[in-house]
Amino acid sequence: MKLRSKSLFTLFYIAFFIAVIIGSLEYTRKARLIPLVVAIPCLAISIAQFVLDLTKEGKKGRSIEDDLFHGVMEKMIHQEVVTEEEKGEKEEKKAKKRGWERAKGFFQIILWIGVFYVSILLLGFVIAIPLFTVLYMRFHQERWVLSAACAAGLWLTIYISFSVIAKISLYQGLIFGLLSGGE
Repeated sequence: MKLRSKSLFTLFYIAFFIAVIIGSLEYTRKARLIPLVVAIPCLAISIAQFVLDLTKEGKKGRSIEDDLFHGVMEKMIHQEVVTEEEKGEKEEKKAKKRGWERAKGFFQIILWIGVFYVSILLLGFVIAIPLFTVLYMRFHQERWVLSAACAAGLWLTIYISFSVIAKISLYQGLIFGLLSGGE
C-alpha cells in the first residue's frame, strides 16, 4: 500500500472538507445548512476516492473506464481503438502541432463567457440565463427540444430558488432597468 501523489491530494480534500464541517458547526442553524449540504457529500466522495486509490493496483495500461470507453468505441466503429501510449512518438508530434486548435478552443471559451456576461449586463439574469443556454446548446448542435427543456428547467430552478424561496431580487439588466424607470 503505497501513497501516491493522487492519494495525497485526495487526503488534502478530506482534511479540507472536515475543516469546513467543523467550522460550520459554530454557525447558526440556518447559516450552517449550505456548508454541511455541500461538504458532507464531498467528504464521503473524497473518502471513497482515497480508498479506491489505496486499493487500486499499480498496473500500467488502461483503467476500467478506458476499457469500457474503448470497448464501446470499437463496437461503434468496428475497428480497434488505440490509446495514446500505444501510438508512440509519432502521435506526440501530431499533438504538438495541434497547439493552435487548443488555443482556438480557449478563445471560444473566453468568447462564450463574454457573451454570457454581456447578456446578463443587458438583459439581466432571468432572461439571459435561459437565452444563453439555448444559444450555447444550439451552437453545439443539440436538438431544439433538449435545448428548450434545459433552458426552461434552469430558469425554473433559478426563479424558484432565488425569487420565490430566498425572496432575492435578481439583477434585471440595463435594458429592463431603463424600461421600468428604475436605477
